[in-house]
Formats: sequence, C-alpha cells, structure tokens
Amino acid sequence: PPPPSQPKSGGGAPPPPPPAPEQKEPRVIDTKGTPQRPLPGGGPADVGLVLAQPGQGAPISVQTVIAGGPAATSNQVRQGDILIDVDGLDMVGRALPEVQNMLRGERNSPVTMIFRRGSEQVVVTLLRAVPVGPGGKAAPPPPGQQQPQQQ
Repeated sequence: PPPPSQPKSGGGAPPPPPPAPEQKEPRVIDTKGTPQRPLPGGGPADVGLVLAQPGQGAPISVQTVIAGGPAATSNQVRQGDILIDVDGLDMVGRALPEVQNMLRGERNSPVTMIFRRGSEQVVVTLLRAVPVGPGGKAAPPPPGQQQPQQQ
C-alpha cells in the first residue's frame, strides 16, 4: 500500500488544500514610530492636505493640514512645509493639479512624501483616508475642491 501521505489512486477525494496563511493587518509606521491604523474598506481618499503653488513651476507648499486627516493624525506635517517628493518622484516643476492627483488614491494605500522644512528634510509615510467630520460623515472638501458624489 502507498504511504499515508500520498493519496490512494482511484475514486477518492483529493486531499484538502493546506490552510491559508494568516492575514496580518497592514500598518505603516511614521517617522516618529506611531502606528497608523488603516480604516476598513477602500475607495477614493487622500492624505488630508491643502496645497498651494504661488505660480507655475513654483514650489508646492502645505497651506492647511486638515483636522482628522492622516497628515494631522501623524503630527508630522506642518503648514509651510515644501513638498519635494511623492513616492520617489521629484515634485519640482510639477503643476499643482498633477501633484494633488498623486496624493489621491485608494483608502488605506500608503504614500511616502518628503517635505523640506527650513534646512531639514522630513520623510512621512501615511495611509490615505477619507477625513471624517462631526457625526461620522465625510468632512466637507477644502476650499476650491468639489465634494465627491455619494452613490
């Protein structure tokens, strides 16, 4: 007879598949070591920053850090920081709408940004999220941006 670890030939059911590996909750550690917990689900999201560019080709700076967003929760991004890199791509000379689109993505997807603050560089990795306002509803968009249509 065949060894017990091999299935017998003929009409028997195939052996059950091995158990699936345990899924671990993804997490991103910011530069201060505080874990960022992902939110459930997916969908359009961003990092919770309002950016400004005084003229075409000018550096892009943080105008506002939106309360409740990933950037505010991380406590690492400040008003006036200059965005110089997103996920390894140089932001120098890029148009503001292009940069804003680079910061948007699926909820819980990571994005790594490098900011210039005075003479130092600050590297921040965040999970994109949808900011939540009072009452658990999506917060209104920052000035100059349209609110996405609810479906």
